[in-house]
Amino acid sequence: MQVCPNCKHLNRVGVAFCENCGASLIGDAPLSTHLISSTLPAETREAVAVIKSADSFPADVMLRIEIPDAEPILLKQRHETIFGRRDPATGATPDVDMTPFAGYRMGVSRRHAAIRRTENNQLELWDLGSSNGTYLNGVRLPAHRPNRLKDGDEIRLGQMVMRVRFTHEAHSLPRNSNEDETRKRT
Repeated sequence: MQVCPNCKHLNRVGVAFCENCGASLIGDAPLSTHLISSTLPAETREAVAVIKSADSFPADVMLRIEIPDAEPILLKQRHETIFGRRDPATGATPDVDMTPFAGYRMGVSRRHAAIRRTENNQLELWDLGSSNGTYLNGVRLPAHRPNRLKDGDEIRLGQMVMRVRFTHEAHSLPRNSNEDETRKRT
């Protein structure tokens, strides 16, 4: 059991936030504020054509996940994309593995959240019953309920913050291991 330093509530082992008051159980100020676009190199910012329409997500558009201090992840959106971290006991891996981005330390569950495409080509973010919550633009989402996802939205899985962009694939983007892994999965 973990004792909350704020309210002294006994919490389950492995929970990053107090189940009673919401205080962090993993140290001081685990979240920091970063302007994601300023952390990207200028040539990368210019190479990506951002889609401004929030009404639909056309088939030729990719999902760009921007995590501070990391190369962006480009995804060809399928009907469902699961975000989480790999399970070392079973070897199960979600579609987007957050383990390399300190997923365990940041409170990301093994099957944390999903992005699903609707019949009318819109994207929805679903919390899959995660321990530490899924947040959309700072608001905690109820588990197993759809939430409309738009270009530029901020997603937080536990304490891991990322921004989602709808982009056309830019051929001038530098190739990286995240992009290679994503291409293998799609």
